[in-house]
Amino acid sequence: MNYHGRQVSFSGHPFKKTIHSYNVEGNERHPYKEKFLNRDNVKYYTFYPFDNPLLDTKEKLDEVVNTFQGALRKQKIYNKWCIAEGRVFNTINKIDSLDNIIIKEIGIGVDYGSTNPTVFVPFALAYHQVWQRWILIRLECYYHDPALEGDKPTTAFFVEQEKTFINYLNKKYPNIPITANVVDSEAEHFINALYNANVEYTGAKKGAGSVDRGVQQVQSLFYKEFLYIYEQPSIKMFDVQGRPVYCVRDESLNEFESYQYDNVKSIATGTNVYKKELDHTIDASRYLIDEWQRQGKCPVI
Repeated sequence: MNYHGRQVSFSGHPFKKTIHSYNVEGNERHPYKEKFLNRDNVKYYTFYPFDNPLLDTKEKLDEVVNTFQGALRKQKIYNKWCIAEGRVFNTINKIDSLDNIIIKEIGIGVDYGSTNPTVFVPFALAYHQVWQRWILIRLECYYHDPALEGDKPTTAFFVEQEKTFINYLNKKYPNIPITANVVDSEAEHFINALYNANVEYTGAKKGAGSVDRGVQQVQSLFYKEFLYIYEQPSIKMFDVQGRPVYCVRDESLNEFESYQYDNVKSIATGTNVYKKELDHTIDASRYLIDEWQRQGKCPVI
């Protein structure tokens, strides 16, 4: 704010200069690059981690460089204008047991679809007693795909399913509070139904660049070994007695492993674009992680 205040106070001064600071996040056709950087009357200053005097050991430099992998490392560490390609999550940490883990609280990310899958993705904020550090664990998920099940569930059905899912989590993880239920803010019918059913929720914060920013946060949490997947078959529905009916596999994990960049759109726009398929778990995950980062419960990496 002080910087912009000085810029305003020097308006009209013949020696006023404007400085734009930007981290590379796309290819040569990125709108920012085309508008501001591809000009003859500008000076370029490129900084690398080893230019930072605070990174005075090899270990510190390695930690910074290894924060990202693939194209994101080229973009953010080596300042290369390039697009990311292929799989989005090349690193996915998995655990097969919750032994030696103390769960402090649970949060749920929700992505609702009437014809697309509806998913409830719970995350545990937990302390690993052996590793002696805090981690995030994606617990077993609810994943209902109408296309696979051959049905057309109503909004009221999914509200009851989430209420049952919350009860299921309360029974499986007793005395552990569920402190967040973050729902796609554009799913108005579902949100209204949750409100009428007295189910607490928070609307996901959206905006320009929120998808890319959220996906990169999830990537970084995997890379830094802060985020883990507890691999379990997903729950596709609860029957009338409230008993879980399971999928044959972890559908949520399948989405993490299948999520890809949209190379055609990335090249055309100059920015990182993701394929709009098998992205329901990803959306729900970044909704919850973004909310917990706002609350200071999850690091911003």
